[in-house]
Amino acid sequence: MILYVSPFCRFTGPNLPSPIISSKNWLRLHFTSDGNHRLRGFSAQYQVKKMTELKSRGVKMLPSKDNHHKISVLSQMGVAQGHNMCPDPGIPDRGKRKGSDFRRGATVHFSCDEGYELQGSKSISCLRVTDSYVGWSDDRPICRAPMCGGQLKGPSGVITSPNYPVQYDNNANCTWIITATDTSKVIKLTFEDFDLERGYDTLTVGDGELVGDQKTIFHVLSGTTTPDLVVSTSHQMWLNFKTDDTSGSLGFKVTFEEIDQGSCGDPGIPAYGKREGTGFRHGDRLYFECLPAFELVGKKNITCQKNNQWSAKKPSCVFSCFFNFTTPSGVLLSPNYPQEYGNNMHCVWLIITNPESRINLAFNDLSMEKQFDFLSIKDGGKAESPILGTFSGDALPPPITTSGHVARLEFLTDHTYTDRGFNITFTTFRHNECPDPGVPVNGKRFGESLQLGSSISFLCEEGFVKTHGSQTISCILKDGNVVWDNAVPRCEAPCGGDLKAPSGIILSPGWPELYKEALNCEWIIEAPPGYPIKIIFDKFRTEVNYDVLEVRDGRFPSSPLIGSYQGTQVPQFLISTSNFLYLLFTTDKSHSDIGFRIRYETLQLQSDHCVDPGIPVNGQRHGNDFYVGGLVTFSCDAGYSLSDAEPLECEPNFQWSRPLPSCDALCGGYIQGNTGTILSPGFPDFYPHNLNCTWTIETSHGKGVQFTFHTFHLESPHDHLLVTENGSFSQPLWRLTGSTLPPPLSAGLFGNYTAQIRFLSDFSVSYEGFNITFSEYDLEPCEDPGIPPYSTRKGLQYGVGDALIFSCFPGYRLEGPARVVCLGGRRRVWSSPLPRCVAECGSSVTGMQGVLLSPNYPGYYGNNHECIYSIQTQPGKGVQLRARDFRLEDDDVLKVFDGSSNKARLLGMFTGNELLDVTLNSTSSSMWLEFISNADNTSKGFELHFTSFELVKCEDPGVPQFGYKREDKGHFAGSTVSYSCDPGYTLKGPEILTCLRGERRAWDSPLPLCVVECGGTIKEEPSGRILSPGYPAPYEHNLHCVWTIEAAPGSTIRSEPWLSLC
Repeated sequence: MILYVSPFCRFTGPNLPSPIISSKNWLRLHFTSDGNHRLRGFSAQYQVKKMTELKSRGVKMLPSKDNHHKISVLSQMGVAQGHNMCPDPGIPDRGKRKGSDFRRGATVHFSCDEGYELQGSKSISCLRVTDSYVGWSDDRPICRAPMCGGQLKGPSGVITSPNYPVQYDNNANCTWIITATDTSKVIKLTFEDFDLERGYDTLTVGDGELVGDQKTIFHVLSGTTTPDLVVSTSHQMWLNFKTDDTSGSLGFKVTFEEIDQGSCGDPGIPAYGKREGTGFRHGDRLYFECLPAFELVGKKNITCQKNNQWSAKKPSCVFSCFFNFTTPSGVLLSPNYPQEYGNNMHCVWLIITNPESRINLAFNDLSMEKQFDFLSIKDGGKAESPILGTFSGDALPPPITTSGHVARLEFLTDHTYTDRGFNITFTTFRHNECPDPGVPVNGKRFGESLQLGSSISFLCEEGFVKTHGSQTISCILKDGNVVWDNAVPRCEAPCGGDLKAPSGIILSPGWPELYKEALNCEWIIEAPPGYPIKIIFDKFRTEVNYDVLEVRDGRFPSSPLIGSYQGTQVPQFLISTSNFLYLLFTTDKSHSDIGFRIRYETLQLQSDHCVDPGIPVNGQRHGNDFYVGGLVTFSCDAGYSLSDAEPLECEPNFQWSRPLPSCDALCGGYIQGNTGTILSPGFPDFYPHNLNCTWTIETSHGKGVQFTFHTFHLESPHDHLLVTENGSFSQPLWRLTGSTLPPPLSAGLFGNYTAQIRFLSDFSVSYEGFNITFSEYDLEPCEDPGIPPYSTRKGLQYGVGDALIFSCFPGYRLEGPARVVCLGGRRRVWSSPLPRCVAECGSSVTGMQGVLLSPNYPGYYGNNHECIYSIQTQPGKGVQLRARDFRLEDDDVLKVFDGSSNKARLLGMFTGNELLDVTLNSTSSSMWLEFISNADNTSKGFELHFTSFELVKCEDPGVPQFGYKREDKGHFAGSTVSYSCDPGYTLKGPEILTCLRGERRAWDSPLPLCVVECGGTIKEEPSGRILSPGYPAPYEHNLHCVWTIEAAPGSTIRSEPWLSLC
């Protein structure tokens, strides 16, 4: 079993690890176990502390650039199987690595290609993890395009460090230039949050637009100290944020706005202080003082100087460490409350009232370092006065009452951890009175008399219940002291309950403060049978991904789910279809939020129509007919999808047929259209964890798609957005992460009319995600590619995706693709080069007409050619050949044959220009040509055209008596007819007749005869007939015929009965 703590260490076995301190404001724990033994496991506690609190007792840890103190990551990638060798860490995309030694103690260095920035560590070392394993000190860095800085314009705006409020990136170098929309105004910069690694990470603020100009620098800021505000002297201001390659802090958030020239801007009024003076122009002066019990820290007055800067920061008012209170009531605070008090403090406060009065102290807040920092309350004004109580930690004590008119409070702190401190309200009262009990939070009070014997009653506000104390308290005398007989009640929002009132309020436990952790609260709202229930969301905000409110249409956890809500996205109201609603609120054990305030009421069904069904969040309703049979439909805002597209119908029982649908930002999808919106799931709330969403955008023919980013904030670098246009995300066009708004991006540039976006999130931190709109735009067309010689082209459009089709003139062969497509976009190219039409050496053509060309025609043919051309037309037709162009050298020759090979009759041999004005006709459906050139001079060659014509036929030769045609191949020149005789007859004459060629058509022989011979020898025929001579005519006189029949050895001969020789 292995526990990975990222970005830190890897633990296994029984040895207890030493404490771990993260270098960032998050920590991942990954526990894996195999299928073998089971052990007890582990138990770990964690505390959240600020970076300034991470000090060991007695030793203050100062910032250090010693990298050995900053090694923080041993990732799963970096754990090797060997004892002394780390695995190959790889090379970043668009980057380089220096070093190939992966042994223990070795270090490799990384850098990025020009135009890219390194995110992560510049160098990592192979270190020992345990006695058995070694691993890299950090993950391999990545090289990315700059993701911070930009050109900003007024009149106002916000600038944050990358990833704010999560730790910023290492090796950042971000530059912002702010320009006022009105050039007659100047820029005022105000700091809302600021926490950089002191001494190493800096934010430089300068005047004008020349970034880095030493003459224009106002401040170089680091740590947590900033001026109240910075005002430029011109209409421009620049900021440059640089970080080193080690751990950082939370970053900064600043706001800017345009103000009139000649002003230093309003520096504000210190908390617990006053200010005299209202002018902020050059030469104006402001005066400050603090309220009683507070001390002024800083200058009592500041002056607006001509460089638009105040002469000093505005002072602060800090609660005094020593003060005597003489007012009948007041508030006592720890110094610097609610910020952290200091170390090594010893503060004393006295509360002094009239001798006939006593003092009551009520704790509003308490948070101190337990066991080391203390607050003591004494019953009197001297150090040795009796102690009423000594307090430490964060447990809120009950009210404390003195026996006399003086109270002494002593506050002591040590030299290490500090905390928020305390907030105490004190009041005075006479001896025959009880102390003022106040009014319970979330409650009401009835009665004002504090005299002995009087009573006061309390009532919790709607939605709250009494969880402590008594509803009525009385002032009594007990053990000689005038005291209340019971505690003041505590009013809290309950965790669940059965609600049967016709109306009421449901609050998240802890309301109006943050709700509690690890909740599992069930509410069941019940109305009379036949009455639906309506809940209205007055306020709703929970932690996305972890704290969820389920609403079900019924009384059970298995009832139909109406909706599951988290973040801030809830409908205005919901209506049940039954007389029950089930609500379940579950939270995790970590972060919480303000929760919810929900009103519910039982609806009185109307006698003629349904109640208003409501409108989905991020959607619209169409139709206002709520009568029986009426239909209402819904649609969603851009980027959202409707959970149920079916219309709602008002049924005869005056209830809607189904619950209100929701409009959700889905995880991926297929989008067609010329414009659209893509939102991260849950937008505008934080996106869920472990997402893998893919959107495919299909554009119109010849169009590209441009993405415009309106909101963009992802956890860097773990959550990211990939953009591609070929469906492959292994090498995307862009990889986007962090919080810097990307510039508009164009995709679909290469003619495939699609773009794809993939969003990946991990299991930890999430933010508001992204809001992206897209629109089509015309891609740049290709240029006219022209038409290859000796060809034709189909197609007149050159836009992206348009195709052109080419074909060659007769006699030429197409070399290359017949179809080319415009790829366009940035490249503006066709899918392939244009084809060529070439005249080759020889060809075989079939058809009724065509062209034969000499090689390279109309260019000169080459030497030593032996080209064969064959022409084949339909049976029964001849081939007629004419020369449109014929130019051969005297020793080069073209032979033409009347048939399908050079064995046929030669029609002629031609050279020079001899074939011009000559017509050649074949006597069959074939013609054969041979072109031969020698090694000497060449010429242009020839262009021959052929057509087909009807051939003259031979007359049908007929069929001999007692015979038949065995095969008839036609009656054209060269065709044949073959004959055979019936059994018993013998063929006299040629077996095959051939139709002669030439102008006159005739068969080469007369028709053969089938006769009966007188006698003969018949060998090895399996059967046959023997006829008398002249059969069936009478035979002649004086015949002597002998027939010999020879069968195969072992065979016998049988004669049929019809054979008669008589």
